Amino acid sequence: MIFPTLEFFLFFSLVFVTHWYILPALIPEPKLRKSLIHIFLLIVSYIFYMSWNWKFGGLILLSTVIDFFLADLIFESKDQVLRKRLIVISLVLNLVFILGFFKYYGFLTENLNALLHYFGFPSLFPILKIVLPVGISFYTFQSLSYTIDVYRGVIPSEKNFIRFALFVSFFPQLVAGPIVTAKSFLPQLQTEKKIEDIPFRKAIRYFLMGYFKKVVLSDNISPIADLIFKNPDVYSTEALWLGAFLFWVQVYCDFSGYTDMAYSAALLLGYQLPENFRMPYISQSVTEHWRRWHITLSSWLRDYVYISLGGNRAGVFRHRFNVWFTMFVAGIWHGANWTFLIWGSIQGGFLLIESVLKEWKAKWFPNLTISNSWDKALTPVRVLYASSVAVTFGVIFRSANIESALKMIHGMYVYQSGELRPYMLKQGIPAILCVIVGHYLGWLIYEKGKEFKIPVWLEFSLYPLIAFCFAILSPDGEIPFIYFDF
Repeated sequence: MIFPTLEFFLFFSLVFVTHWYILPALIPEPKLRKSLIHIFLLIVSYIFYMSWNWKFGGLILLSTVIDFFLADLIFESKDQVLRKRLIVISLVLNLVFILGFFKYYGFLTENLNALLHYFGFPSLFPILKIVLPVGISFYTFQSLSYTIDVYRGVIPSEKNFIRFALFVSFFPQLVAGPIVTAKSFLPQLQTEKKIEDIPFRKAIRYFLMGYFKKVVLSDNISPIADLIFKNPDVYSTEALWLGAFLFWVQVYCDFSGYTDMAYSAALLLGYQLPENFRMPYISQSVTEHWRRWHITLSSWLRDYVYISLGGNRAGVFRHRFNVWFTMFVAGIWHGANWTFLIWGSIQGGFLLIESVLKEWKAKWFPNLTISNSWDKALTPVRVLYASSVAVTFGVIFRSANIESALKMIHGMYVYQSGELRPYMLKQGIPAILCVIVGHYLGWLIYEKGKEFKIPVWLEFSLYPLIAFCFAILSPDGEIPFIYFDF
């Protein structure tokens, strides 16, 4: 069940009507009604998740039970040694036995067996065909954030299992984020929701924007990008650059489109999800890019990896290692493939270099400034630099293996002849321009504070026309969200 489908529309309509009309009509007492609404949302969240594979409902329940009870033991205990042992148990159970087994077992055993063969030894590790549960990285990180925050004393343990289970499994953001922390979501479960407080215009706008990005843009150009990445040898340099830029469009529109629709669905139920994207392709550095792209993952890694390692308080060399290692973890988080490890290492390398240059500037040239006119003139150069890093090394992220990635990058920077079919340009260039224009409009609205006011009657009268245009522009068939694999 994915968002831009009739199946989800019917499912969400039933949830919306039951949540706001049926349950309030049947249960007038506010406290009891709130509890039953939480139970109802928990049930439909499990139904939503188990629609992919019913067996994995038990896995998310297991993760929930583990962290619920361990966090409560941590909170109630005054013994620091015991508290440390309990948080280590939580980390090991979640990262090794749940996430590690389902996501990385195949990758590790395959490479370890290959290493044994290289030295002349037989295979020792059995190869298992493990199905990767949808969204396992997202809900594992969410559940872990709760346990770690309880251990740090940031929040108390949640005594109500239903509320905690709903936090872990809340269906709008369950399978592809944004990653929600307990300290931001659990307090929302304490308040009474009123349908009068829902900003319907905002929610509808976000869903339409997400649908446009995911279905109209990403789904239409993804077959072209897939074709080029599948066999880079046969395409020209121009086609390879087009393919790299189309993946640049595809991954952004697919992932941020899901986030927009998740944000809308949660808003319609009375809940606020965190921002996950803020025009990442107007970034002027790789560091800024990671403040704008997948913000909740970057924030999670900062709060629970970078700071746990000592952050910038652990000495110069340790700080630099922490910067690099945090992005290395981001690469591993994305998948069990050498491409993700190398991509994460490269991103960490750029963050490390930019951090060192910033330190050197502050130390050796503290008074160095440039005029506003020069600063504005250099802005396109900085944006080009950050975008070039995203596009070029995004090839490694997208490619099936390192060999294919190197072939494509080589063909992008060393001219080669080959195919470039006209329909690729016809569909690809408008999609690229849409993202550029969208970023510019987003910059005007969210960063410059410019308002584009439209009368309510006109906006709602345009919705049928927008729906009609989306229906015409939508491709045949359903294409799963890219981040369902993570």
